[in-house]
Amino acid sequence: MQNLYHSVEDLLKDESFSSYCRGGNEQDIQYWQNYLVQNPGKRELIEEAVRQYRLLFNTIADLDLREQLDQLQRKIELNEAAPVYSMNDRPSSINDRSARRGIGFYRWKIMTAAAILLVIAGWYLFRPKQAPLPGKTEARYASKPGEKKIFQLPDGTQVTMNAGSEITLNKTYGQDTREVFLRGEAFFDVHQNKNSPFIVHTADMDIRALGTAFNVRSYLGDKMAETALIRGLVEITLKKENNKKILLHPNEKISWKQDAETEEEKPASPTPAIKQVAAPEQVIIVPVKKMEDGTAQELAWANNSLVFDDEGFDEIGPRLERWYGVKIIFGSDSEDVKRYHFTATFKKEKIERVLDILKTTKEFNYEFDGDRTILIHK
Repeated sequence: MQNLYHSVEDLLKDESFSSYCRGGNEQDIQYWQNYLVQNPGKRELIEEAVRQYRLLFNTIADLDLREQLDQLQRKIELNEAAPVYSMNDRPSSINDRSARRGIGFYRWKIMTAAAILLVIAGWYLFRPKQAPLPGKTEARYASKPGEKKIFQLPDGTQVTMNAGSEITLNKTYGQDTREVFLRGEAFFDVHQNKNSPFIVHTADMDIRALGTAFNVRSYLGDKMAETALIRGLVEITLKKENNKKILLHPNEKISWKQDAETEEEKPASPTPAIKQVAAPEQVIIVPVKKMEDGTAQELAWANNSLVFDDEGFDEIGPRLERWYGVKIIFGSDSEDVKRYHFTATFKKEKIERVLDILKTTKEFNYEFDGDRTILIHK
């Protein structure tokens, strides 16, 4: 291990630092934690190196590293600009001594050239997806109304976040468990790690998984919350109901009513076991619905499809607000309009078009009050 680190490149070329970023060796983790204590002036540099390593490592996490090194060598020999890749000084797939001798010289050239690009491109292109330095701060991802986001967590888990949502990572994410806190809706395609369970916390439930794919919707103020399992197996804990546990199987969905009158945490209704519920009007388990193309209806939003399935106008209103970034107001003469139910699918339609189509099936009117406020009335 070298004692002086003057740049991000110096850190990325250090084998023990790469191990520290991966969290793969307790000795290396301890070394760098002690180094931070002894060298507080280097904290900012180390934070930046950790961010660049993690962000760029994730971009090629599923690629064969030796193949990429060969491609980089060819590009350098042709004097072409090298693409940005993570700098892992000791690839796990190249362990034998003869292999190290064979690639040692051009690996050094590659690292020198790519590290410069890493600092520049990583800073400007990947900065919005920063991951936290272990043990220091939390990481927060948020999407505004009318905005969706797709990103990757430090462990490789893929997340698609619906509009008006927020995800916070525990500051110890990835050490013993991988815990995230969700307000809103998100689809998680979890990177498998049997030694580190993946747990999603919401106001109503905890969802525990290993390697799986599932959708969670838990917006504050909505009448219903749900979890739909696409692949794998998850265990759901209903809060404030003696932590009642339910096992969810692929293509099953659990839904329950929420108290929409307050934005405090809402208790889930009791349920003794899967498919046997004490209050079916409060907690239900049903099959995931499939659309004509075979896609789960619960994931239509991730494909830019807005789907209403026999839903009341008062439920559709908040969804339109998040989807289009508008404010929906029901007039004083619209109590019966709120109870109208609609079934429809829209693909990249403007909100005026959506409302016009809904009007063809039920009697109501709407008008804009400014650019972002819509008044619904009879």
